[in-house]
Amino acid sequence: MISVGVVGATGLVGTTMISVLQERSFPVDRFHAFASGESRGKTVRFRNQNYPVEIITPETLCKGIILFGATSAEVAEKWIPQCIESGAAIIDNSSAFRMNPEVLLAVPEVNGHLITGTENLIANPNCSTIQLVVALNPLAAMRNILWVSAATYQSVSGAGYPALDELSRQQDGMEIEPGIPHLHENIITGIGPPDTNGYCDEELKLMHETCKIMNLDFPVFASTARVPVRTGHTEAVVVKFSSPLLAEEAASILMNAPGITVSQCGCSPVDVENTDTVVVDRIRNYPDDPTILQFWVLADNLRKGAALNAVQIAEVWGRALKVSI
Repeated sequence: MISVGVVGATGLVGTTMISVLQERSFPVDRFHAFASGESRGKTVRFRNQNYPVEIITPETLCKGIILFGATSAEVAEKWIPQCIESGAAIIDNSSAFRMNPEVLLAVPEVNGHLITGTENLIANPNCSTIQLVVALNPLAAMRNILWVSAATYQSVSGAGYPALDELSRQQDGMEIEPGIPHLHENIITGIGPPDTNGYCDEELKLMHETCKIMNLDFPVFASTARVPVRTGHTEAVVVKFSSPLLAEEAASILMNAPGITVSQCGCSPVDVENTDTVVVDRIRNYPDDPTILQFWVLADNLRKGAALNAVQIAEVWGRALKVSI
């Protein structure tokens, strides 16, 4: 049995992590719910018990605890180093340490074999990156990828509870205050601040994290947008291979790959909400070039895109240590 804590336990990803831990019967001996001072006095329910929200400090930790981080990068940069020094093992969902060359960025279906059990910190990738690499990896094992183009249509839940609440208010016809994004019946063609080249933060994550996880070097042409969907990210993907890969063969490869469901009927975010699979939909070749493959990729961004992937990392980590998980 293992001592487990969720940092950011009252947020949208944190509450989903707690649900996934229960659903997958993760062997928890002691459970801790950590959050900011704003959640002081609240309780979190886990396995039919209410746990008071704690403020995370080195003194509140037990040595050997596994911590699932569900905070912003700025907050993670403050609590993670102190918790590592206290002897915690951390699976962090923020972007704070993802591109650190000394930190493993893990998606179990892709590079889970690299998890040794000795890590004190493993980074959980960006939600849009996770579903993309799950789809790309089986294809990359059969053909060399020259480049990837990915346009994402990302749901509002990716921005947390406040954004979902704001979407509901706007759908109910409430006036939008100055400075608040217009989410209802709108598409926001950029997620996060742009860099000097004009790429927004979410696009840079997709571009850099994909190659790090797959341990390959190819350009990823990323365009990301926020759409008025509550849950479920959708990606339009184009892949250029070094040699032909027919759609029928690609579908067969993907059907036999872990974590993937293949569809040819036009899947939607509603179909993947509350599921754990990555759906690869409408696989097709560009008519004039069989080295170009197009398809859609969909997944529940709160589950496989965040909480589920983190718990799967912990399961692999435990097996590497020969702990019964």
